[in-house]
Amino acid sequence: MRLFSAVLFDEATLDVISSYRDQLHDASSRGRFPKRDNLHLTLEFQGEIDNPSSAIRALSRLEFKPFDLVMDRIGFFHRPDGDTWWIGVEADNPVMVLQARLHRLFMEEGLSLEKRKYVPHITLGRNVVTDAPACHIAKLSFHVTSVSLMLSEREDGGMRYTSLYDRDL
Repeated sequence: MRLFSAVLFDEATLDVISSYRDQLHDASSRGRFPKRDNLHLTLEFQGEIDNPSSAIRALSRLEFKPFDLVMDRIGFFHRPDGDTWWIGVEADNPVMVLQARLHRLFMEEGLSLEKRKYVPHITLGRNVVTDAPACHIAKLSFHVTSVSLMLSEREDGGMRYTSLYDRDL
């Protein structure tokens, strides 16, 4: 099973994020753009594991208060085969503390995790070729009240994400 933990958005927030994704799509000559239902903020990638029980145990032990996630810019990670475009989170957001706590809990359960620095973002497109500039956007705020353990599966040339466990904050 390929698992990750994430913040999922309500319909109104998905509408706004989707509109930015659609604008990027229209301004691009190439790219892969996620389906609306797949838009999320990854907190930790657990990777391939045989049984989700250790990840569920870690997430069930999470203690954290609800908070506002503020998104304020669009940018990209440069990649040789086309850039990864994203919506970024305002600096010093509580999501950084949340992710660090989750990382520690998953490590305590023996999960092997990525070691690269966490950069909170919502992916708008991969392998994107465009002349569009990175930019600031009107602040978009979402009240985070839960974290989800997600199953990632390939289907019909795309990805399907399914929540296996939700932890209320």
